Amino acid sequence: MGARIDSAPALLGGATIPTEATDWTRAAPRVLEYLTALGVRDRLEIDRLSEQVRLRLEVRATHAALEDAVEAAIEETLALIDQWLAVELGIDGDANALATARAAALGGTIPGWSARWAGLAGDSLAPAIRALQRDTVPEFAPLTMQASTIELCCHRLRRRIADAICRLFCQPDLPTNPRGDRS
Repeated sequence: MGARIDSAPALLGGATIPTEATDWTRAAPRVLEYLTALGVRDRLEIDRLSEQVRLRLEVRATHAALEDAVEAAIEETLALIDQWLAVELGIDGDANALATARAAALGGTIPGWSARWAGLAGDSLAPAIRALQRDTVPEFAPLTMQASTIELCCHRLRRRIADAICRLFCQPDLPTNPRGDRS
């Protein structure tokens, strides 16, 4: 089938512990809206992906109480697409490659990406996604920089004030140049 990821039950050894029914009841419509906004249109794909998000949300709820089930569900949806892209493209910890792959997949120019994400298509989309990926960071280009002296205005002002005080009280006959430096 596709590169569908069903790791949520595996984390619990095959057993699932349901979240409160009200949590998923509140989160499900927002997940539907989010998936639709991402470009998933087919009802079967939405159902498959929603179920995967629900399972991931249940696993998350077993580790810590959910402050906001809707927010957690959206985070799990994003984590699900990132996990699918990492598996599909063989990306291992490269945040820039993952970001460009996400942009390429969600750009709307790759037909069938949502079916592959939902696990309903068998053909890999890695070549199509890679073809649309762009480098997010330019190549390293070291530049040479001329050394310059840094003169702080406070340092010069302090020096001028000290010279003026010294001329008045200490050594009134000490000659100075126009910049206020002692000769």
